[in-house]
Amino acid sequence: MAPGGLARKIAARLMMLEINWLKDSRYCLIGSKAADGYSRVFLDPLFVLRSELAEKDVVLCHDVGPLSHSFLYDPGTVENYRVAYEKIRRHRPGIVFVSDWSKDNFVSIYGSNFRFLITIPLYVRTGLFDGSLESLPAVKGPFFLTVGAFETRKNQITALEAYRNGGFYKQGIKYVLCGSRGDGREKIIDLAKSIPGTVLPGYVPDSQLRWLYANAEAFVLPSLLEGFGMPALEAAHMGLLPIVSERSALVEAVEGVCVQVPPHDTTAIGQAMRQALSRSSSEKAQASRELRDVASRASKQRFLQGWRSLLLGG
Repeated sequence: MAPGGLARKIAARLMMLEINWLKDSRYCLIGSKAADGYSRVFLDPLFVLRSELAEKDVVLCHDVGPLSHSFLYDPGTVENYRVAYEKIRRHRPGIVFVSDWSKDNFVSIYGSNFRFLITIPLYVRTGLFDGSLESLPAVKGPFFLTVGAFETRKNQITALEAYRNGGFYKQGIKYVLCGSRGDGREKIIDLAKSIPGTVLPGYVPDSQLRWLYANAEAFVLPSLLEGFGMPALEAAHMGLLPIVSERSALVEAVEGVCVQVPPHDTTAIGQAMRQALSRSSSEKAQASRELRDVASRASKQRFLQGWRSLLLGG
């Protein structure tokens, strides 16, 4: 049985201490190579550092952000992933990616000489959207929505500047940003508090999250890095138009049914927000149907079948 709660957090912290200390050292390496006919599945590239690794094994990769977007990470994290990916390059196991975007980024750095490189997309957690809806007392009238951790890579700073520069508050449009607190949160929160019309409810319960998705004008996330694009896909499940970074995993997740923007261009993001507001009822309904169709294809059944076919051959 896997540890949970506090025990899980302690185990994870100890594991990271071991990785930071020993990295790829063979000292106290876990296990011998897997027996013939069996493969190990590593659920993160870092996990290969403290274990034997063979070509028959499988590594799950969400993204190569610590290498492709190293400015978003601390030096220790970048170095750990660099060593882990170098070990993966040497042993050439099979690698599963959660998006073609992540796979393409990996190939651009390490090439394609591996046992296999395949994509098994994640799925929408539909249970999150089952249940009652509870409105937020602070939100009256139309609003834009961003859901995601308050951290640098989510790029809320640029989205906030686009909202401010677009003069949406004067038009009676609010901007709700909710999520957990991550690296860079102080700068994001300070800017948000300085802009009239922003609402920061923090981490909201599922009932309020459902209400936000159901009532927003658009979902805004010009993220700098996403391995899969779950935020946009969750918005799609509720029929909410995503405004997301161009040529990103977010676009891939919703099969292009979105408004793409350059992630650093506040003018373009503001124009996309204005475009979302100007849609007719029929245009909104059409987009909502297309988005829900996209989300319905991102099923748990498809996800499980992908892994079943890989591991069991059927």
